[in-house]
Amino acid sequence: MPLASIIVEIIGWAIPVIMLPVIASRHLPTAAIAWLIFLFFQPWLGLTAYLLFGENRVIRRLAKSYCQRITEIRSAHPAQSGVSRLLYPPIRTDARLDRITERLSCLPAAAGNSVEVLDDGFDVIDRMLEDIDSSVNHVHLLFYIFQDDILGRRVAEALGRAAARGVRVRLVVDAFGSRSLARELGQWMRERGVEFHDLMSVNPFRRHHTRLDLRNHRKLLVVDGKIAYTGSQNIEFKDYDSDRADAWHDIMVRITGPVVSQFQMVFVEDWYLSSGEMLEGDELFPTQDRVGDIPVQVIPTGPTNPNTTLRDILIALISSAREEIIITSPYFIPDEPFRVALYLAGLRGTRIDLLIPRHTDHPVLGAVARAYITSLVDSGMNIHFHRGLLHSKTMTVDNSISVIGTANFDRRSFFLHSELSLILYGHEVTERLRARQVRYIAQSDPLDPPRWRRRSPFKRTRDDILKILSPIL
Repeated sequence: MPLASIIVEIIGWAIPVIMLPVIASRHLPTAAIAWLIFLFFQPWLGLTAYLLFGENRVIRRLAKSYCQRITEIRSAHPAQSGVSRLLYPPIRTDARLDRITERLSCLPAAAGNSVEVLDDGFDVIDRMLEDIDSSVNHVHLLFYIFQDDILGRRVAEALGRAAARGVRVRLVVDAFGSRSLARELGQWMRERGVEFHDLMSVNPFRRHHTRLDLRNHRKLLVVDGKIAYTGSQNIEFKDYDSDRADAWHDIMVRITGPVVSQFQMVFVEDWYLSSGEMLEGDELFPTQDRVGDIPVQVIPTGPTNPNTTLRDILIALISSAREEIIITSPYFIPDEPFRVALYLAGLRGTRIDLLIPRHTDHPVLGAVARAYITSLVDSGMNIHFHRGLLHSKTMTVDNSISVIGTANFDRRSFFLHSELSLILYGHEVTERLRARQVRYIAQSDPLDPPRWRRRSPFKRTRDDILKILSPIL
């Protein structure tokens, strides 16, 4: 055997041994075991993958905890130190969920809001354009995907019109998800006065680059500090048709009221991370009047330490459930604590319905999600395969508390991506969201547990392997 081949062979055996203490010290046991299995069987490929995706090399300004950054923003805007809090006793006094979520997210629930639930993607864009065209001071957008297509150009034209009126227009996008803006449309907006930055570049030659799978997955529009939109929809053309089962389905909310100031704080944070500029001015946080009776809690999360905030909040909500939980998500890849919380809820007699699409836009993640179905069925969960591409990320609990936002119910959204989720308190708004979920159930096919268990040995083996590797996928 040539000397070079011997050296390569020796290094291949040494890689897992050398990487063992590195991986053990930086990852939870499940993820560490998955990485080590990969390294032992494919040392060179595993090492390359780990260098690309395993190290949490977040841009330097993102390394602070979210609570630290919120403190900085409040220091720059003293009016935000007294941000509106929940103005009446919490809905679930036994669980005190608002206090749990405030301690985890550092933002209190704010009452006095009006919330519209929007599930027609074309109507969402029309409403956003209407509010942008009515803006008088500033328009702030933060989106994972802003595509250079027919819908993206409509939004860009509205932003250009606003900038021409003297409105300050600021746009932050994820560098990977919105990479098409690096070409003509991004330059077109800049020429018309739109201030435009990208975040989390994957270019190793840029100063604040990060790894490919650490993304800013948020979707947010703030108009004049008084109107906010968020949810699952990106700015891109899809086959939106809420009445057709086989279409693309998203849910967004349009919110007015005191909680909009918290959405503004999220934008100010990401603008600072992308541009290095801390936005100042009283116009960013105008006085907010009570315009409704819905308490809303903003939950911004990202790849910082500790990074289990979103998962822990969802577990607290699941643990409070007594009657019903409905979850919709494009991908459902639970870690062990989350799965156990659902299992225990089922044992308490809580009905749990999970809706996932039969086919997804990411086949590998869809396959990993299906690998967990057997254990979920065994725990008593009702699984529904939606006939379209269900992209909505929602959860309702006992028809009194609901969650909506940008985060999938998977490990990537829980631990890696920067996400923006909301907790909505109260029966009325939860019933509106639940009505959409019930419509999704009507557009779905229920999983037949006996038939699922009769799958071929090949599919069962594939699923077992995917579950082992899921902590790193």
